[in-house]
Amino acid sequence: MERRHLDTDVLVIGNGGAGLRAAFEAAEQGRRVVLASKIGADRPNSTAVIAGWGAHVPTHEVEDYFHMVVEEGNYLSDQELAWQYAAEAAERMPELQRFGVEMRLDASTLERPGTTRQLWFFPGPRGRLGDAIREPLRAAAADRGVAILDNTFVTRLLTSDAAVVGATALDLETGDLMVISAKAVIIASGGASGIYARQNNPAGTTGDGYALAYRAGAELIDMEFDTFMMSHEELNGLFSGALSEEQALSTAGAHYSCGGIRVNRERCSMIANLFAAGEAAGGTFGSARLGGSAVGDIVVSGFLAGRSAAEAAARAPEPDPCEDQVLQEEEDLSRILSREGAPAKEVTAEIRDVMWRKAGPVRRRETLAAAIADLERLRGKIADISAADPRELRGAVEAEIMLDVGIAIAAAALERDESRGNHWRLDHPEPDNGKWLRNLIVTQGSDGSASIRAEEVSLTRITKVGECRLGSAWTGGYVEPLP
Repeated sequence: MERRHLDTDVLVIGNGGAGLRAAFEAAEQGRRVVLASKIGADRPNSTAVIAGWGAHVPTHEVEDYFHMVVEEGNYLSDQELAWQYAAEAAERMPELQRFGVEMRLDASTLERPGTTRQLWFFPGPRGRLGDAIREPLRAAAADRGVAILDNTFVTRLLTSDAAVVGATALDLETGDLMVISAKAVIIASGGASGIYARQNNPAGTTGDGYALAYRAGAELIDMEFDTFMMSHEELNGLFSGALSEEQALSTAGAHYSCGGIRVNRERCSMIANLFAAGEAAGGTFGSARLGGSAVGDIVVSGFLAGRSAAEAAARAPEPDPCEDQVLQEEEDLSRILSREGAPAKEVTAEIRDVMWRKAGPVRRRETLAAAIADLERLRGKIADISAADPRELRGAVEAEIMLDVGIAIAAAALERDESRGNHWRLDHPEPDNGKWLRNLIVTQGSDGSASIRAEEVSLTRITKVGECRLGSAWTGGYVEPLP
């Protein structure tokens, strides 16, 4: 395995809307920027396959929209992040037009069931409406001097003195190991719906950013809240017993991760100079999100993360090369290429099946505990995975990522013994504000296991908690209160 070195001020991981907006903003601030993505320019990512709708927030409606975001999240949102999102969306969404994004306002009911409001519509090509956003942003970033590295899979963050200083990456074309020194890193690699057997995300949506940050010592938040597509009637049927659990598993599908890397208002994680944007970041939406808010969030959080990372890079010293960490990653990847064993796809199929059947839309204490046990058992199989070329090596690395992320999700879902928003515990079918007006924080323990703690929600702006529900805009409604 050959080694190549690259130096930059800001490294952005992910070539969707959040990553491109972040990269452009960091370059606009005068920083050298490299953007790395494991997929090619012609391959779909989460931005490319959006439904084509994005949040429209007129300036005079910012406060009302903020209330909608917090209410939809059942009061688990970080209210300062939610307020910042609402306020910035008023300016940042229309701003897309200066990048050449074609967009128009249309009346829609997709934002929230039973409510008609105007949303931005992006008329991209059939099946890839989001290319109407991605392609102009990519062109703008390239014009601003961002070096875009397609087919470049970031495998590890490099840290020194509790700060991120770069990353290692696998060139999927040549098989070379790239060592990228950076004064700041932005993770914008999307969510983790691809770790479920049934889902509608592009290939490769495996929670890479969560695992990178988690392994480097960052905190994850709200990981139990995955959005599962299920109709209002089906969700009601699941909780009333009219729809069997097997029927629910055969009709639903994973769509969006509401949780992610815990960040502050600067979109910085708990690790110095490590930022997150878009679906990779958690905290804004709590247990469920409004329709169209994912697009609003990639634009707003991408801008904020790019600006903050540029400022951090201007203050940061020259990064430490971290040769010991690089050498360890080089040895780990080379070992997979040299050993005899099965390819990764058999193990990843098992992980997806476990996550869907035991930690997906149908959740009980016994199934979640079994999911964790099954995933831990699969560590032994992952230790025997082999790869014949860089593409198979990508699959092997993704298998480990899926395992770590799956355990984090299942462990948080097991801890939260209530139902709220997009987290459905059939053995605890109602929200419990007395116990669970809290966020669950997941960190990696010293032994590699998932460590969980609960923190009280900070009610900084909305201090009175209203009705909490099951379901979201993506179920087409909310489950009726149980008799």
